[in-house]
Amino acid sequence: MKTTVIQTTETVSGREYPLTITRQVGRQQLLVGGELLEIVELTIFDSPLGRSRCWTRAMPEASPEEREAGRRQIQSVAEQAMRDQGMW
Repeated sequence: MKTTVIQTTETVSGREYPLTITRQVGRQQLLVGGELLEIVELTIFDSPLGRSRCWTRAMPEASPEEREAGRRQIQSVAEQAMRDQGMW
């Protein structure tokens, strides 16, 4: 896992506050509301005004059949859009 920490300030209502931004990139587990989530990226914003967390969930690898079905769906929607616009 790769961790990056940035120390900066933020201005709220004309006052400056220290802000620490911590970004973790790599597969990990996070407990949210009693549920264990698999995530691939986590960003934490920490200041005297509070803490915020943003994360990206890990998606399971799609099978070749699922990818092919997705391609067919995209092609079908694109063809229909072109027909609707008189381009096909």
